[in-house]
Amino acid sequence: MFKKATSSVVPAIVATLLCLPLAACDNNDTKTTTKTSPNPDAPKSQPVAAASEKPVAEDPTALLTAKVNYYIECFNHADGSVRDSAERYVSWIDNVATGPTGKERKVNTLGQIQAYKVESCTKAINQAVKAKPALPALDDAATKYLAELTTLTPLVSQANQYYSQEDYKDDGFAKGKEMHQPLMKAFKAFMSASDVYGAELEKESSALNAAQLAEIEKTEGRHLAYYRLALVSQGKDLTMLFDAESPNINDVTKAIDAYGALVAEATTSTANEQDKPIGWSIVLSRAETFLKDSKNLMRRIRDKTPYSRGDKMMMDAGSGWMVEGSPMKVLKSYNELVQASNSL
Repeated sequence: MFKKATSSVVPAIVATLLCLPLAACDNNDTKTTTKTSPNPDAPKSQPVAAASEKPVAEDPTALLTAKVNYYIECFNHADGSVRDSAERYVSWIDNVATGPTGKERKVNTLGQIQAYKVESCTKAINQAVKAKPALPALDDAATKYLAELTTLTPLVSQANQYYSQEDYKDDGFAKGKEMHQPLMKAFKAFMSASDVYGAELEKESSALNAAQLAEIEKTEGRHLAYYRLALVSQGKDLTMLFDAESPNINDVTKAIDAYGALVAEATTSTANEQDKPIGWSIVLSRAETFLKDSKNLMRRIRDKTPYSRGDKMMMDAGSGWMVEGSPMKVLKSYNELVQASNSL
């Protein structure tokens, strides 16, 4: 019922991850009144900062990058855990429109929204809204996002305590039934705000990322710094092609071929580069894994290969990253690529 998050690439003064919604290729989110299976898990992406000759206070690009990074900091800290909590909550309820009956075979405790994540998000958004330049659409979306997060957090905390303490065994699910509608309303309001916030953030970060890649190539040429950003940036574009309800197999195939060429070029061009970070070989390895997993998903879509019963069970249980040719596996390998790049 609720989409999980995936990541994207942004330029940054400090390395950071941006998680954005990404649907599964076989998404069944059209059913909102009956039990729905957890949607695919997500991956994470990364940024690299181009050095500026001007102080941050005077450089418009640096000011914009710093502001966007504040927003990304919030999104990274809060969004994934909230979506995971929501997904876990609806996963065991037979009919999410009416709520728990007390006759369900299994009860899953929804995850807490950690206080430090909310505090970090609040601080980051308050800083970003005041920072220059003004970005009305993104500023408004972030403000709404924070408001919905603040409203949702105590409701999740209350539900977490109730289900983790198994208090439903003492009141016949009375409080669980009472909490359900307000909790679902808050979850849905948060998801709606998150979708808008994520879209605006992706728009700004993608533009910055493209500009940064062009600047690095122009001023420094294609070397490790360029490939580090290009691998995660182009990888993000590839993952987003799988986001469509019916991915265009020709576009996906072309993107995979282009990514394979980029991986090969990065490997050859940096082979003898001096002073390479120790972790660069890990980045290249993660890129190759991501490429392989993308090919497997492409082939499953192209050949219309159905998931087995065992595959579906693992995907429903949140272990879809273990299934070959699944969106979750692609997203996981992409996240690992980003994490490896961020660790350099």
